[in-house]
Amino acid sequence: MAIAVERRPQVVARRRNRRRAQRGVAHLLTYLGLLVALVFFLGPFFWIVTTSLKGNEDFFTFPPVWIPPEPSLSHYAALFTRSSGARYFTNSLVISSLSMFAALVVSLPTAYAIARWRFGGGLLSTVLLVLRMLPAIALIIPIYIMYKMLGLTNSYLGLVLVYTVLYVPFAVWLLVGFLREFPMEIEEAAMIDGCSRLRALIQVIVPIIAPGMAVVALFAFIATWNEFLFAVVLTGIETKTMMVLVTSFTSGGTDMFYGEASASVVLGVLPAFAVAFMLQRYLVKGLALGGTKG
Repeated sequence: MAIAVERRPQVVARRRNRRRAQRGVAHLLTYLGLLVALVFFLGPFFWIVTTSLKGNEDFFTFPPVWIPPEPSLSHYAALFTRSSGARYFTNSLVISSLSMFAALVVSLPTAYAIARWRFGGGLLSTVLLVLRMLPAIALIIPIYIMYKMLGLTNSYLGLVLVYTVLYVPFAVWLLVGFLREFPMEIEEAAMIDGCSRLRALIQVIVPIIAPGMAVVALFAFIATWNEFLFAVVLTGIETKTMMVLVTSFTSGGTDMFYGEASASVVLGVLPAFAVAFMLQRYLVKGLALGGTKG
């Protein structure tokens, strides 16, 4: 009995050490997997960034030049001077910003009506989900024919309208979750104090559900900035976006413009990446809340 009692602490200590070793190995494998994934996904972008800073003589050297010894912004300058990059960049910025504001303006009252009065019942929610699942390729031909008849091709208004229609279903679905969680007592107290329903929505509810509004804005901006199909079909030379410029360099005839092609990719990625990085905490919170409460 005494021997068993003496050995018990040793057995417990060995088990504890074994569990610690297993946890250490698990953590090591986890970080190793994350490192491999990080290199796999960010490696091509790193190569594009360094290529945009290389000179023309470094593109085909062997062994390859991973980091240029003398980085240059000449390809970015050529992109804005010779390839009209400033116009494409401005078009993307204007269209993305307008689509973002339009999505907010349309989705907020729609989501409020659904959350407060169950407007449309379950049918409207189903319709919104169906609209969200429709692929863009299924809509491009009828939209192009309709836009041709209405004269909306090659215009900011045409792109903003189609992007708003595409992104409003997700925005409404997300904001409904925030509005249903919002305590009605606060809204009723504001109305008792003399606020109209519209004023209570704007001055009381909107500041509190600001994270949800930020997520909608983030989604609309990034989705519009990265969209290609409608941008290439419904636009002309005056309204083409940055994604169209990127593909124009990567779809043939670019043997002499690797630097400008790489610079266009970097400029096409950075704005959306910057917006997503600044609002990432709102994105995680908003998607989790909208998905569980909506």
